[in-house]
Parts: sequence; C-alpha cells; structure tokens
Amino acid sequence: MVRSTSVFHCAAALFLSVLASCTGGDSGLPLVVQRDSAGIQIVEAMRPLWGDSSLWHIDPDPVVDLTLTGSGPDHEFYRSGSMKQRADGSLMIADRASREVRVFSASGEFRGSFGGRGDGPGEFRNLGRLENAGDTLLALGGGRVAVVAPDLTVLRTFNVDRFTIDLHYLGGGAILPESNPRPLPQGAATSGLTRRPEPLLLIDLEGTRIDSIGETRGNESYVHARDDEYGAAEPLFGKEAHVDALGGRLFLGSSDMMQVEELDRSGSLVRILRIPGYPLELSDALVAAERAARLAAVPEAMPAFLRRMVEDFPTPATRPAYDNILVDPSGALWLELYRGNSEQDQPEEWLVLDADGTWLGNVGIPDRFTLTDITMETVLGVWRDELDVEHPQVLRLTRN
Repeated sequence: MVRSTSVFHCAAALFLSVLASCTGGDSGLPLVVQRDSAGIQIVEAMRPLWGDSSLWHIDPDPVVDLTLTGSGPDHEFYRSGSMKQRADGSLMIADRASREVRVFSASGEFRGSFGGRGDGPGEFRNLGRLENAGDTLLALGGGRVAVVAPDLTVLRTFNVDRFTIDLHYLGGGAILPESNPRPLPQGAATSGLTRRPEPLLLIDLEGTRIDSIGETRGNESYVHARDDEYGAAEPLFGKEAHVDALGGRLFLGSSDMMQVEELDRSGSLVRILRIPGYPLELSDALVAAERAARLAAVPEAMPAFLRRMVEDFPTPATRPAYDNILVDPSGALWLELYRGNSEQDQPEEWLVLDADGTWLGNVGIPDRFTLTDITMETVLGVWRDELDVEHPQVLRLTRN
C-alpha cells in the first residue's frame, strides 16, 4: 500500500517515477502487454493510466447516512458489517450486535428487518455477510445461510461449513461459499509456517452441492506446537487468498503478487491480470514495527507461549499485494492495498484494474471509512466518527 509507511511509500514512489521516466517522450512503453499461453490470455499492466493522481474520486460527504436518516434502535448500529444495494436501490446492512439484517429505502428510510439472535429459521448466533442472488437475499452467519424473499420473508435456512466467511452468487442458482482455512488438529500439527489449499465448491439455493471447481492457495498460518503448548495465528504480513465473482466469472488471487486470475464457472482459467514488478519488499524496520504491534495486542492474561510464538514468527521478505478483491458492475477489479497491524491508522486505498486489465491507478478512501461494496456511481461502507459511533453510508463515486 503506497500510504502504509514512509518506507513503502518511498519504494512505490520510486517505482512509479521509474515507470514515468520510461514512458515519457517517445519511449513507447505500452499501458498493457497481452499474449496468449495455452489458450489463457495474460494481460500485464506496465504503468498506471492516471500517473500519480487519481481520476476517480470518492466524495466524503454522504449521499445517505443511515444513522442520521431516522431515530431509534433501527438507526443505531454496532459492529455493522456487510452492506449491499438491491436492484431497486434499497440498502441492506448486517448488524452483528443485534444479529439483524436491516433494509432501508434508497433515501435511508427503515423498511424492515429479519434475523435476530437464536437458532430458529432466519436467526443467527453470528452474522457476517450479505449477498444478492437476483431478487433473493442471502445472509450468512455462523455456518448458516438464510434465503430471504424480496418482501423479507425467510424462505429457508440451510447449513454450510462453519468456516465459511462469504458467499458469491454466480447466477443460475449457483453460489460459491468462500472459507477460511480450518485449523490443523493439534496432534497433527508441527511448528512452522503452513499454507493449505481451500476447495472451491458450488452449491445451489437449497444448500445442495453442485460441483467442485478447483481450489485456492489458502491462507498462511504459523503453528506453535511444542510439548503441551499449541497455538496457531496469522504470521507477520501473512499472504491470503481472496475471491469475488461477477456474471458467472470468478476472480481469485493469492496476494503473493499483484495478480488476479479469472476463471469461468467450470473453474477453468481463462485470463491472468498482473502488474509485473509491483514493489512489495519489506524493510527490517517495518517488520520490527509489525512484530511490536502484534506483541502489544497479546493480552497479559494469555499464556506466555503466545508471546513467544509472535517472537518466533518468521521474518517475511515481502508484504501481501492486497487484502481484498471487489469487482464492480463494469468489471473493473478493485484491490485493497494491504495494511499490517502497525499500519491500521492509515486510510484504505484501492488499486483499480479496468475490465480489460489496464492499470488505472489508485483510489483513496475517506479517513475512518471502511468500504464494503461498489456500484457504478457510489460506494457503500461504514464511517466511524471521533466517538467511534458507526455510520453506514453511501458515498458518491465520480469516474472521470
């Protein structure tokens, strides 16, 4: 991420200035280089179209602020997360504290809700993600999926793997659940860095398995297993797999490099989009700052070996390229540039690849705003004020 630290900012700035010098005058360096390899299209973006300034802009003044468009409990949010816009322009948001999915008009008027705490139909012990499946709504939480009609009637509830963290609708009644890696059984684990693939499994709107279409690289994990001590955690600057979908196509990446793979619905690789040479190197000072931040986050009451585990984390040479993938309705890929624990005070920033693979540039996100979804004219997410009060908002996106 170019804003994450001064060290990385300088590295990225140097990289961009070198590219700019190469592309000045009559250098002729193209925006993209395309080739085919065994029927797979490879698109390499050589330089950002926008240069060092963004031509797309997110206005920090909200079009809609759901905390301010009404009063009472329906407009009070805590641990709010996934926010989506439905085809009619209405808004839905998952409030993790109440375990409710609340639905609002496009202008922010409360229209109704479903969910709540419990194990009954449409209820959740935990509430995570929302997804549109045509006119049908999908809500995921604690290994359960609620399938909800447009009028907010809960049609059915079915179980999925309890490690499922997101749902991606591919059309035609097919859903791709995205999972976090399962922890290794204590007796089978050995100390060190691990990374296990995660399967890509399609299910239908009844929760029935359709097909297996491949796997992701999974997430890196560091395991501490000595005598009777066992723990597992994300390592320093751990690499993770990320997935999104649009129109029957899957977009996935391992975050080891600035690269995304595009798959068709059968799981066949059809295109690779990448930025070769994108700077991801880490300095010793940055790794030390990250380790210190992780140690500071270990509560004193926790077993002492957990601090030793953090101290034993291996020193990575590179950071992850990105921390999330979102595909907007135009087919443009938004990649959230990675921020470590020691960099969370920095605003979000997203690198954008156009649908044809052109590297457009970076889009800055307003301070204290967490982006959850993108439309053609707006972005959706949650802003936290100085008192840490949550404001689910719709912000205007200008694409010049």
